[in-house]
Amino acid sequence: MTEQPKYTAGFRDRLFDKDPFPLAIWYPAELPETPVRHMGVASSAARNAPFAGGGAFPIVMFSHGSEGHRFNQFWLAEYLARRGYIVAAPQHEGDNYLDASDARQLTIIERRPREMRLALDLLFDHAEIASHIDPDRIYALGHSAGGATVLKLAGWDFDAKAWQSYCALNADSDKVICQYAPTDDHIDRLHATNGGPVVSEYDPRISAVIAITPAFGVAATDDGLVDLSVPMLFVEAETDEILHDHVNAAHFRNLLRGRAKFVKVKGAGHYSFLPQCTPYIAENFGYLCRDFGRNRDDIHRVVEQVVGRFLDQISRNR
Repeated sequence: MTEQPKYTAGFRDRLFDKDPFPLAIWYPAELPETPVRHMGVASSAARNAPFAGGGAFPIVMFSHGSEGHRFNQFWLAEYLARRGYIVAAPQHEGDNYLDASDARQLTIIERRPREMRLALDLLFDHAEIASHIDPDRIYALGHSAGGATVLKLAGWDFDAKAWQSYCALNADSDKVICQYAPTDDHIDRLHATNGGPVVSEYDPRISAVIAITPAFGVAATDDGLVDLSVPMLFVEAETDEILHDHVNAAHFRNLLRGRAKFVKVKGAGHYSFLPQCTPYIAENFGYLCRDFGRNRDDIHRVVEQVVGRFLDQISRNR
C-alpha cells in the first residue's frame, strides 16, 4: 500500500534578499503542487506556498557533494517535506558546479560547516520561518563531501595530518582524495589556530546526522570520533566507483564500532543519489548517470524509506 503524504512539498529558493550563498528550502505546505524544474529535472512542489499549520517542524540541514548544488537531492527534500520536515540546502561557496575553485581542499573542509551553521542562524533570524522550526529537532544530512561536512557538525575532529599521511602513500591510486592533500604549511597553520592538526566545527544544535557515501574518511581517527554521540545513519553505495570504500564508509564503520547505523544500497554507485539524468547531463557528464544494476528511481525510493524511518524514530524519541 502506498503511503499517503500528510502535506504537500512547499519550495522557496534564494530565501534571503542578500544571500551569503544561494539557499533553497522545502517544507510542509497545504496548497497543491505544480510542476517545477531543478537544474532541468522535472518535479512538483508548491512554490512559495505558506507553511502548513501544525508546526513547529523538525529541520534537516542539507550539504551537497563536491562541485554540486543545492538541488542535488531535491527528490529526498520533497519526500521529507511531505512527511513534515523542513529541509534547508545552502550552495557551498567555492565548491559548487559554477565555482569549484576550492573543491576538495582544506579551505572548503573548514568553510562548509561554517556555512551550514550560518544558514541555520539565518533561518532562526527569519521573521516568517523561525516560528515554524522546532529548535529541539535539528538534523543534518549530506552526500559525499557533504557527508563529511555534517559529521564535523556532529563533533568529528577532522585530522588533516592523517589525510596528509594517507596521501603520502596513496596519491597515485586515490587522486580524488589526494589531489589537494594538505601541505606541511597547512598542518602548521592548524596547529597555530587549533592547537593540533584538526578541523573542529561542532554545532551542539545538531541532534542527529545522515551521511550518504561520506568522503574524507582518511581523516577519521579513533580520537577524532570519540565525541560523536548523536544518532548517526550512514548510507553506502554497493559499488562506490569514486571513493575507496575501505578508507571511507567502511573506515567509519570500523572506527565507530556499533555507534552508528549503516545501510548499503544494492545496485547504487556514488552518483546514484543524484537526480535522474537529463539528456544534456547524459551527453556531457555521462559519469553522473552511471548506476550498477538498479534503476535510479528505485534507488531513490529505498533511500527515502531508510532516511524517513531513521528521522521519524529520532523525532518521536525527542
